[in-house]
Parts: sequence; C-alpha cells; structure tokens
Amino acid sequence: MKAILRQRIFYAFLVFAALLTAYGLTLMPGTVGGDAGELQYAGPLLALVHPTGQPLYVLLGYVWSHLLPLGSMAWRMNLLAAVSAAAGGAALTWLLARVYGNPLVAAAAGLTLGFGAALWGQAVIADKYGFNVLLAALLVGLTLWWGHERQRTPAPKATPQQNRLLYAMSLTFGLCLLHHRSLGLFAIMIAVLLLYYERLELLRNWRRTLLCAALVLLPPLLLYPLFLPLVRARALSPLLWQPNDAAGWVDWLLERHVLTNEALVFDNWANISAQLQIYLATVIHDYTLAALPLALIGFVALLRREPLNGLFLLVSYGLQAFLSANWRGNERQFTYYLPSFVTLLYAYGYGLYALWNAVSRGQMPVRLKRTALLAITALALAVPALQLFYGYPARRADALYGGRLDLWRETLKTGTMGARLARGLSALPPNSVLAADWEQITILWYYQQVEGLRPDVTILYPIERYADFSDRPVCLARHVPLGAEWHPGNVGALICLNAAPIMIAPQNMTPLGTVLYTAEGNAPLELSGYQTQTTAAAGTHLPLLLTWRARETMDADYALSLRILDQSWTQVLPAQDINAPVMGLYPTSRWTAGEYVQDYHEIDLPPELPPGGYLWTVVVYRALADGTFTQLQDAQGNINILGGTLDVSAYGG
Repeated sequence: MKAILRQRIFYAFLVFAALLTAYGLTLMPGTVGGDAGELQYAGPLLALVHPTGQPLYVLLGYVWSHLLPLGSMAWRMNLLAAVSAAAGGAALTWLLARVYGNPLVAAAAGLTLGFGAALWGQAVIADKYGFNVLLAALLVGLTLWWGHERQRTPAPKATPQQNRLLYAMSLTFGLCLLHHRSLGLFAIMIAVLLLYYERLELLRNWRRTLLCAALVLLPPLLLYPLFLPLVRARALSPLLWQPNDAAGWVDWLLERHVLTNEALVFDNWANISAQLQIYLATVIHDYTLAALPLALIGFVALLRREPLNGLFLLVSYGLQAFLSANWRGNERQFTYYLPSFVTLLYAYGYGLYALWNAVSRGQMPVRLKRTALLAITALALAVPALQLFYGYPARRADALYGGRLDLWRETLKTGTMGARLARGLSALPPNSVLAADWEQITILWYYQQVEGLRPDVTILYPIERYADFSDRPVCLARHVPLGAEWHPGNVGALICLNAAPIMIAPQNMTPLGTVLYTAEGNAPLELSGYQTQTTAAAGTHLPLLLTWRARETMDADYALSLRILDQSWTQVLPAQDINAPVMGLYPTSRWTAGEYVQDYHEIDLPPELPPGGYLWTVVVYRALADGTFTQLQDAQGNINILGGTLDVSAYGG
C-alpha cells in the first residue's frame, strides 16, 4: 500500500512540477489589466474586489504576497494563480488515481487539463480562475471518492473513512462558496447523492449532519459579513459601488444589476445553439478531438459501474457547460467554462481508465494486448504533448513580447503593457487627476497604492469622471473623444488635457529640429525632437515620444505613419498609422502657431526581426479630395523623415 501511495504522490507531483514549469516560463512579468489587475493590488492591500468579493482568495493573496520574498507584488500574485492552476491538475491526478487506480492515466488527464488553452491563459495572470479550477478539482474528486466508497457499503451504514470524506467534501464546498458562484452548481447532484446514500441517516445521525452543515455554511456566514465590511472600510479600492448597509451588501453580493442586464440569457434556440457551438469549439481547441469521445466513454462506463457517480459527473457537467455557455455579457466567456472542463477531464480520465481495463482484462494474444496498451498510453500522453507543442510558443511570446498599446487600451494582459502604460505616471503634473476605465485603472491603482508611486495623483474610475474636474490638471489613460477646449499632449503613454497650448519646449528630448515642408514650399510643422532608446531587442515594443512644433496655424489635418527601415532605406515592417497625433485626439488643424505637442507611439519590433541596425522614420501625410495623398517632406525632399537609428539585438525567447 505504501508503494502505491508513493506512486500516486509521485505522479501528482510530476504533474504539478510540469505544469508549474510551463506556467512559470510563460508567466506575465508584471502588472496586467482588468479583473486580474484588481487582484494584484487587492491581495497585497486586503482591498475590496468586485462581487462576490472572493474573500478566500484575497486573504490567501495577502498572506502569499507578503511571505514570498521574490519579485514584485504583481508578479507574486501572477505566480499564485500559476501555483493554484498547477495544483488543480495535480489534485485531479491524485484523486483520479486514488479512486480508480492507474496513476499514469490519471497523470495524463491532469496534464491535459492543465495545458488547455483557457486554463493556461488564466494561470499566468493574477486572476481567480486558476484557484477556481483547484477547488473544482478537489470537490469533484472528493465527491467521486466518497460515492465510490459509499456504493460498497449497504445503506444506511457508513464507515469512519466515509464520514471523513464527507467532512472533507463539506469543507471544500464551504470554501467554494467563498470564491466563485459557478461552483455552487455542484450542490445539486451532491444533494442527490446524499439523499440516496444517507436517507434517514441524515436525521438519525444528526450530529454528523450538523457538522457537515457547519463546514459548508460557517465559512461563508463568518467571512462574508466580517471580512467584506472590513476591507470596504479600508477604502483601498477604486470601485464606485461600495455598499454601506445590509441591504446594499445583499444587492452587491447578488449583483442584481448584472443579473438584470446580462447574466443568463435564454432568448431563442438559435442563439442558445450558437453559444453551445462556441463552447464545443473551445473544448476541441483546448483538448483536441480526442477529448469528447474519450469523455463519452468515461461517462458511459462510469454510469454502468457506479450509476450514482456517473450521474453526478454527467449532470454536473451538463449544468456547468450549458449555463456557462449562456452566461452572456462577459468578453472572456471561456473563463466561465473552466469548472465544466474539470468535470469533463474527470470523465476523460475515466474513459482512458476504462479502455485500459477493457484491454487488460480482455481475452487476446499477449503481443496484441501489449500493443493495445501501448497505443492507449501513447494517446493519453500525445494529447498534452500536442497541447504543449502548440501552446507554449504562443504563451511564451505573450509573456515576453505581448502587444502594442493601442488607442483604447481595452486589453492589457500581455508582456510589459501595464508597465509601459504606467511609465508616465511619475511625470504627471502635481496633484493632477488621472481618469481611466477598468482595464487601465487596476494597473494604475496598483502602482500608486502598492508601490507608492505618485500618492498626490487622484486616480478615478470610470473615465467619464474626468469632466467633473476643472480646477486641477486632468489626464487620461486612453483615447476619449474630447471637446475643442482641450489641448491634449502625451506624458509617456498617458494623456494630459491642457487648458492652453504649450508654448515652451519640453526638456529631456533628443533634439532634431527637422522642418517639414509642403509641396508648395510652406513649412507648417517641425519635428523638434524625441525620447526613445537607441538599442532594443527584437520582441519588444519600444516607447517613442515625439515632440512636434507648429510653425504656423494649419487648416489641414495630417496623419502620421511610423516606419522601420533597414540601412538601405527599405521598409522592413508594416507601417504603424494613426489619423492624428496624441493617440488620435489632437488634429493638427487645432494647433496654434508656436505650440509644442508631445505625441506617444511604440516602435513594434517583432520577435522574427533579424538583429542589426535600423532606422525609424515618420511620414506625415493628408488625404486630398480626389482620394490621393500628399506628404510633407524635409529640406532634402524626403518624405520618410528620419528620426533616429536603432540597434536591434536578437529575440530572447
């Protein structure tokens, strides 16, 4: 028995180590936006997060982030998600092997779960879904274990071990209620199993029933009313909706505004069918075509061998899959699929186990049997191998390269996007107001509240609140349509709204003084200088702050095109165009003669760019009425206006 136990532990640890290694190598290096960014500050600060508050995970994040002596707080919270997701794969492995044997098959199922694209994507950012998978894997596995053991014992008799499993199930479900509402769906079939196996013992053995009820209910009944008001009182969250009384907390926990306007939508069968097709496509994308037939074999085999466990797994999966597919209004719908994926992978693992047993016990030549078992093993290991082969390069590129900051900054979850967004925070005017939407606010709030950067700045959410301030400098974190009374300019990747044109040249720029001419010989514009590096690695997004000066009042709106050329002045990368400077907010026709405008861009250097010396240039152009374009040119007649040189080293991925 000890050898079997050691074997199970070994395979579970192997799965944990393999998943954590993959997650660690693809972990986001710092701050990310949105809900994941919220947990990056909420964990270290013990701050309120959006409903339902995830008190268990916030508390765990506080302890974890203050005990772990490595990296930034943001990186530590990313790592907590990775550890949680890897532990979820290991828990599925151990419990599947403990209940049904064959740790190799169980390990293959655990790896398959962990290398799924949706889970992998959530395991490398500080969101709650990796921990959600861990709790789901524990709850489903413990329930299967208890049902497996209970089937062997005639009703109403239960052994001490079965009672201990019942207590473990109860406590796990109580912890689930402290984290995410999706896990509550497992209660339906757990109740069916309890009523069938225990029956009148639920009343006769009332002490056990009360203990189980306490383990389920006391964690949420104690932590929600105690913890949530405590963190609310700390006032360390930018959230607007923060309840002040019992009725407000009830509305907040139930998210009645969401349940009314979004939530579950059963409008018509065509739309429901479309949502289910999206779900099915996600399953196949994440777990290959092998997942569904093997899971179907698992469901059928388990229904035959252990009908109640099979029913628990099948109905729970159906509920999770159907309801998560139809929970609308979430741009990352796949995150709600994850508990159903855990359930599906238990069935998948049992399907592999059933095939293995059928071959092992079948009457066939030894050589044929060995070949068949080898084929099952190869199939079981081929799926995670394929997932790793196709998933790792993309995840690694997301972590090291990520994406360029666009105008709207709606997705800030890869690479160093968060750090680049917040870089201008230190240069904002004293006592300024900085307004942002959810994806940006969590990053900026983290830098201010956790890392102590610019405590004098008032950070506001949502972004429309900037209009409430007229007596202080106002800045923005993304593109917002503005009135003509503002004269915007970039401070790093942020935007400051100036009440009057800036007529003094900014400091700390590399001067150029390149005058730009029209075809008629007029000189409306000057590229005065820039701020950027002269060396960079491929696979980076290099911040570039251009400084323009209007030499005269212009009646034309000029667009910009940033280009990368090799030493022979041949363009080597696609141009990066924008219809107006300052993230499209400040058309040149609104500029005043003598005005200086700082204009933020990013030089996108893809991983495949060969090392070497390059030039970066800017083309300034405008559309004519006949559909053609005219460009400004420098004194030598070049339309590619040379900004500077760039020495690019090889990609480090």
